[in-house]
Amino acid sequence: MSTVKMTSVPGARFSGTVEHAGSDVAAQPEEKLKLPDGTFAFLTSLPRPTDAADQAELKYLLGARFELNERTLKYAESRIAAWHVDTETAHEAAKLAVREQNAVIAKLAANLYEDTQAWVSADNARRQAESAVGVAEREYKSLSRFASKKEITEAEKRIELAQKNSKAAETKAGEWFTHLNVIKAITVPAEQKKLAALMEAELELAAQLAGKDPVLAKFGLQQR
Repeated sequence: MSTVKMTSVPGARFSGTVEHAGSDVAAQPEEKLKLPDGTFAFLTSLPRPTDAADQAELKYLLGARFELNERTLKYAESRIAAWHVDTETAHEAAKLAVREQNAVIAKLAANLYEDTQAWVSADNARRQAESAVGVAEREYKSLSRFASKKEITEAEKRIELAQKNSKAAETKAGEWFTHLNVIKAITVPAEQKKLAALMEAELELAAQLAGKDPVLAKFGLQQR
């Protein structure tokens, strides 16, 4: 008769708690958006014009450039403000997702512990059922050769029943064994991988809100 054996189940008491679950981003000091403009600096660095017409042209160009920069800044600030609101919303959703996944893992840990206890109980029942088979077989073998047909028949039935119970107990213990191994080898790693991905997404959004947006940085822009 086959015997189902199982040693410890790694992760039976693993914790779903994660230290960093998207803590609120520290408030950043308000900074006015700065628009890099090499053309404005270039115009002011040119040799100073002496001709009135040239002076007027330079004044016009500088004024037009300044006005365009102001309009550009207002537009950029509006777009960045909208981006900031959208990103904050996404960040809150990301933190919620991390908390919810943390709860999933915590519940999985609790269920795994309970299922491990159920397997221990089922495996103990299997051992007891196997022992009962041995007892029934020894009782049969210990019958006197003068035992009645009824006594022999009853002893044989006890063996048959004990074997049937043992088979059922072995099947149940085996099912719990398989169930636990699936959780340990497949379910738990998958949920932990999902949590890691959610935390990575939250960290990326937190970094953007902290002023580390790679797109704006590429153009030398500072955001609030």
